[in-house]
Amino acid sequence: MVARKNLKLTNKKSALISVYNKASLKKLCSTLKHHNIDIISTGETANKIKKLGYNCKKVSNITRFKEILNGRVKTLHPKIYASILFKRNNNKQLNEFKKLIFPTIDFVIINLYPFEKYKNAKHQKTIEMIDIGGVTLLRSAAKNYNFVTSICDNHDYDKLINNLKKNNGETSIDFRKKMAQKAFEKSANYDLAIARWFKGKNNKTGNKKLLQTKLKYGENPHQKAFLKYRVSNQMLKNLNNEKQLSYNNFLDLDAANKLLEEFKEPTCVIVKHNNPCGVCSAKTINLSFKKALDSDKKSAFGGIVGINRTVNYDLAKKLYANFFEVIIAKNFTKESINLLKNKKNLILVKTSKNKIKKNKEIRSINNGLLIQEQNNVNIKISNLHKATKIKASKKIIDDLIFCLRVCKHVKSNAIVIGNNKQTLGIGAGQMSRIDATKIALDKISKKNKNNGFVVASDAFFPFTDSLKLLFKKNCKAVVQPSGSKNDYKIINFANKNNVPLYFSNFRFFKH
Repeated sequence: MVARKNLKLTNKKSALISVYNKASLKKLCSTLKHHNIDIISTGETANKIKKLGYNCKKVSNITRFKEILNGRVKTLHPKIYASILFKRNNNKQLNEFKKLIFPTIDFVIINLYPFEKYKNAKHQKTIEMIDIGGVTLLRSAAKNYNFVTSICDNHDYDKLINNLKKNNGETSIDFRKKMAQKAFEKSANYDLAIARWFKGKNNKTGNKKLLQTKLKYGENPHQKAFLKYRVSNQMLKNLNNEKQLSYNNFLDLDAANKLLEEFKEPTCVIVKHNNPCGVCSAKTINLSFKKALDSDKKSAFGGIVGINRTVNYDLAKKLYANFFEVIIAKNFTKESINLLKNKKNLILVKTSKNKIKKNKEIRSINNGLLIQEQNNVNIKISNLHKATKIKASKKIIDDLIFCLRVCKHVKSNAIVIGNNKQTLGIGAGQMSRIDATKIALDKISKKNKNNGFVVASDAFFPFTDSLKLLFKKNCKAVVQPSGSKNDYKIINFANKNNVPLYFSNFRFFKH
């Protein structure tokens, strides 16, 4: 029986911390101490917190039940879950809780055993990487989000710290709800990964599981929008900002990702309104960004930057100096994150390693769906066939392939002009090919006009009018698909002007 003198609910808040990844704990603990929030922890996490110089109560000291079975059972105890789950505004539950010598747990900060990392390890090692207590704690806190804050990702520590600062040691209901959503998504992803491992690598069930999240609005503010995505393959990870990715951001990020997949060398793409406005492949990713931005700096303003390498600090400084909405990259160094997260409204997104190759593309129309095979053509030199007497050099052919890969991702009618694996001008989404050509030519900067260029077209030139404009401006070579009844006129005109013309095996209309 509990002594009457202890029948009191303390107003002091506490945070339960149990993390596999112990990065950034010092900053977190310092903030909790500043706001007079007690720390409760388990095993190695508790030891780490004490080494950092912060007071910490072990769970076993609260439950009076030590960890057993080599740590398999740590937090599974009524004292812990009652302290998380009781409703602070329910008189019946509050009175019941007052009769217990339990702390109030107002923050649950967990990151789970990295099951995915060990799913190909030896069977017993993988089994031991199935987190039980952590998932249960997260779900308990998320369920009681009206009163309890759940944190499942150490990248959210800064968000928690900022929210505590804004609310004088409390968190807002909107923040708790957002973190609860993330916790349940994490739990769903985690359990699905385990289920798929048990069912075997060839199981396809996970691909059909979808989660839905509400977006602020659609393509325009008056349109409602939702995102549905595969729970087993969350492709994007927002690293630094509470600003939600918009409907248009997701479209542009998808366009940037698809274009980046065309290239193995260090490549930067800048996307605006679902079209690339600057693309470059170079020896270094820093140079790739510089030349991609130089391609069309005016159009790049407010765009999406895609990078297929790690963003380093020097590159981060250049990115910081410009206005972009989102930067998506393979990874970011810690120093680059610390710099870029200070840029107002900038969102940093890390691509997932677990990419699923899409075989089908689905578009909605009135009263139906259009389904087609994904345009996964890998453009190679064998896809190009010389149509003229004159032959292009290897360097020029490499540039033709580069421009054609970009052209594949530009809305039709599309013309891409480039040199040295850098786009110089892109004409997109025009009803006539000659207008697309004029726009692409108009984009070429003065410093590049005398250096020559190559041209890629997503479909055949029906007449010589576009070529007349291009050949007046030091065009070195052209690539286009064949198929026009006027192909022979195009070939003759190219021969007459001593410009190599290559036919590709594929047309690349994009609507």
